[in-house]
Amino acid sequence: MHKKIYNTILKSLKRDIKLPVCCNTIRSNQEIFEVLLQTSFLNQFIETTVKELSCFSEEICSADTVIKRIKTYGWKNILQDFKTINLQLFKKWIDRPKGKVYLAVDYHDIPRYIKKERDWKPRMKNCDDIDKIVHSRKQSGTHNFHRVISVDIVEDDKFTVDFEPVFQDVDQGKMPISLLENVRKLVDIKAVLFDRGFFKAVTVDRLKDQDIPFVIRAIKTKRINRSLEEFKNMKRVWHVYDYEFNKTAHDSADRRRMRVKTKLVITDSSVVEKISAEKYDEDDRYFLFITNMPVDSRYTAFQLARDFRKRWRIENGYKMKKQLRGKPVLFLML
Repeated sequence: MHKKIYNTILKSLKRDIKLPVCCNTIRSNQEIFEVLLQTSFLNQFIETTVKELSCFSEEICSADTVIKRIKTYGWKNILQDFKTINLQLFKKWIDRPKGKVYLAVDYHDIPRYIKKERDWKPRMKNCDDIDKIVHSRKQSGTHNFHRVISVDIVEDDKFTVDFEPVFQDVDQGKMPISLLENVRKLVDIKAVLFDRGFFKAVTVDRLKDQDIPFVIRAIKTKRINRSLEEFKNMKRVWHVYDYEFNKTAHDSADRRRMRVKTKLVITDSSVVEKISAEKYDEDDRYFLFITNMPVDSRYTAFQLARDFRKRWRIENGYKMKKQLRGKPVLFLML
């Protein structure tokens, strides 16, 4: 199976990515792509792959050759070529869903390790990708990351329909909407499933403006905790509350004097899953989400709670993506 996937990807790269070849070029594009693919499949750096392959053959291009060939072509051209390949694979997907589908939108952060500047000896040279790095809370020993946003179909079969790199100077609130507008041309959207990172007034407001159905897992703010306590005291198994974002409820990006109304839905997972309540932690037992979809019955509320698990199934796929570490193409291949 791995060999079939490898050959399919290699064939697509050879066909659609036209790395520059000069009259004195020794290494073919296929050799470059073979090194890159093995780097990704083996979850290691290009230098390590070249060193390992050199043990079996002397006709292996150097890591510098691979990196230089890619840098010469330019990341924008590579990105566009990968989008073309992705679209072709989607159109050839024999078992792709014919009806409406659930989508998941998420950000993927890939650690980028940069040496700290010393006060007594400033850096003489910036790293070549410094303008493509975003800063976030510390993970894996660094605050610096390459970030990619993707839209995935999360039905029985998963497929990344569209993706974009995220830089420091872009409006990250608009990016999910623009991606979803592109995806709408390819698939019918049943609903878009978001994690807590999108629980923001700006995101909800834009989704409502574009009439995009959504389900966003809720952050337990003070107001939501009050609703949850009422829910527990009334011993309900599901309920819908009116919820309104305000300018001070969430992070600074939301403080634009806007008030956005939506619905907060709370369900008891022990009833939804038909599992004893004693087997749940207090924090995990109740599933809370906001949505603009009609929730007028117990069946609908429970079904949305169950359907959200389709998003959880792809988290392992996200983790695998973040482990691919081929430096020149990692940022784009995701």
